[in-house]
Amino acid sequence: MKKFFSFSLVLIVPMLVIVPLVKEAIAQSSYSRLKTQFTGNNKCLDIINDGENNKPIMADCGNFSGQLWEIERTKNSGYFRLKTQFTGNNKCLDIINDGENNKPIMADCGNFSGQLWKIERTKNSGYFRLKTQFTGNNKCLDIINDGENNKPIMADCGNFSGQLWNTPKAI
Repeated sequence: MKKFFSFSLVLIVPMLVIVPLVKEAIAQSSYSRLKTQFTGNNKCLDIINDGENNKPIMADCGNFSGQLWEIERTKNSGYFRLKTQFTGNNKCLDIINDGENNKPIMADCGNFSGQLWKIERTKNSGYFRLKTQFTGNNKCLDIINDGENNKPIMADCGNFSGQLWNTPKAI
């Protein structure tokens, strides 16, 4: 009996040491994958690797730096900048100011209201809506329901699963 107890203790102690280290490493990660309720757990907001590297798309989740989003606090209270590891620290998710004002794009970071994202809690636990200062409180980042279901767009806010984004880790 004595040998069994010491053998069990040897197995338990390393597990107690490893589990907190794993939790700490996850908590320190500054990147999140952004997914919607509509497209499911296997699709992530990504940046198309096409030389321009500025078009967001919902793509199969994988080990891709375009799917690793940094959610950076700004000086504007309640607003964040969204950046990817792929496009680097100088590119931010922005809304094209073209009259329609509904197309997201990666653009040079600056003091632009289209790059100031509000991450708003919803009644659906674990989900948020993404809005910009530029497009206002009535427009949300959504996924076009067109059969491909991979194009992000700013659309009128509503009770749509394409506007329900998984909880970002940074907030």
